[in-house]
Amino acid sequence: MSTPFQELSGSPVEYYTLDGFRARRQFLIAWHDRDAFAGEVLGLAADHGDRTPASYPGKSSVYAARIRFQPFDPHSLDVQSLADLAIDLNGYSAGFAQATVDYRTINPRDRDDGPENEAGTQLTYRMTFAAVEEPITPRGWSWADNSAAVPDDLPIVKAIPITEHRLTWHQVVNPPWGTIRQLQGTVNSGEMLGCPPGTLLFIGAEANKLFRSTFEAGTSNFCWQIAYLFREKAIKQGSQSFGWNHAYRDNPPGWAPLTNGTGPLYDSSDFAPLFQSANP
Repeated sequence: MSTPFQELSGSPVEYYTLDGFRARRQFLIAWHDRDAFAGEVLGLAADHGDRTPASYPGKSSVYAARIRFQPFDPHSLDVQSLADLAIDLNGYSAGFAQATVDYRTINPRDRDDGPENEAGTQLTYRMTFAAVEEPITPRGWSWADNSAAVPDDLPIVKAIPITEHRLTWHQVVNPPWGTIRQLQGTVNSGEMLGCPPGTLLFIGAEANKLFRSTFEAGTSNFCWQIAYLFREKAIKQGSQSFGWNHAYRDNPPGWAPLTNGTGPLYDSSDFAPLFQSANP
């Protein structure tokens, strides 16, 4: 840390919450060192991916997430007149700033069996569920107690659970827009998040712009938060899992993959490139 600072008495304050460890520290710095201090604690957008925010002592997964500055002594205000609201700002050239730094737990990846994300980014995971009812033909089915065939007009409906996997990729400087468009509507070619091949359908992505100032004059740099949605359809029968390319048939009875002669219902893809930045 090249910017001189002093931690104030009463700092830190620590919290243990269901969302992880959080803390707040307060520092005394020279008023004119605010931008430099913020840049060293939070990192610079231009260097993001190589330079992460400052970590909390003794907590390898806790990082600085926010800084607030205020005059340490409001009475040390420089005597001046402000003529333009958009240009002029109160100054404390001989005074100090009180810097309040908030820290929180930031895990690079929530799931170890998920895709790899780049250094300096974060990948969070959430899961929800739903279900669809899929009618299947009664032909090929029989009563278990006497082996007699069921009537052809017997309505049989199989409830198929649908698991929604949401992976949110944070602090992405150059999102892979072309890859997102190319892979949308395809299924996983390999196992991902514990889902067998062909059972995970990439629905699409939501993008949200996040500003990451370089603490210099001019336009602030920004990065992106990309929320990916995958739907898992795993039809389990006979110790096997059948996915999006399968349908039920009556002869021979069971789940079988569909094809139109040139390919399956859904193309297969490797989803790893979704979590790799595009070339700038």
